[in-house]
Amino acid sequence: MANTPKQGEKVSADCPHCGFSQLESAFAKSTFCRKCGQHYSIEKLLAKEVASLKGPSIFDKLSKMVAGEKVRDICCFSCGHRQQVSSAAQSSLCPQCSSYVDLRDFKIAGPFGRSIQTQGEIVITAKGDVTSAKIACGAAVIEGKLRGQLLCTGEARMKVQGRFLGELDAHLLVIDKKADIEFARVVKARGVEVHGKISANIHCDGCVKVASGGVLDGSIQARSFVVEKGGYFSGELAIGQDELTQPELGEAAGGPEFRPA
Repeated sequence: MANTPKQGEKVSADCPHCGFSQLESAFAKSTFCRKCGQHYSIEKLLAKEVASLKGPSIFDKLSKMVAGEKVRDICCFSCGHRQQVSSAAQSSLCPQCSSYVDLRDFKIAGPFGRSIQTQGEIVITAKGDVTSAKIACGAAVIEGKLRGQLLCTGEARMKVQGRFLGELDAHLLVIDKKADIEFARVVKARGVEVHGKISANIHCDGCVKVASGGVLDGSIQARSFVVEKGGYFSGELAIGQDELTQPELGEAAGGPEFRPA
């Protein structure tokens, strides 16, 4: 898990002198930058990551208690089996394949380069800067930077302002009202709700919905597509097809822009 490196595990080490990022053994104490040749301490970098990784605050815990949250749905990363567990549980076992399931919540508020796999909630604050290869979670709230892969089996809520370099695969992607995001990579989801402004290439197995006030610009491939009154879409649209060539996308869109009636 996040605090116990495994044999062969690599961590991202950003050179404090020139900013170059390279992979090093999780057990290494120091290294030389492959770009500028300067020596630096990996231990100090990992110490900063420990300070960046925090559990839920007392306020967060009290909020859940006041909301009356009793159970939550989780999904096993090994076999995909879904089950309900107590919201107070910190871990569980999958009843189908017996795999261990971590349920802890984490908040990342600084530089972080380790992998996390939990069915809890991952919060990357505005000051969070995640460079780990993969973050797997049950739910996510993203305000800061992420340059690796985010796999979310539940709701991933995006509040980012600017270009998002990470790779995103979520059960439900929700673009917050205050978000203004340009996705650099293809976005994969089972459902998408756009309340803010995004530019993206989206592959969705379910419905993409642009809510009132939402703005979506890009190439969309989905099972269904809805634009509410007051929402706006511009780009290429393909409905109900798995694989389309670029000309087919243009034909499905019926032109470069689409507005609700």
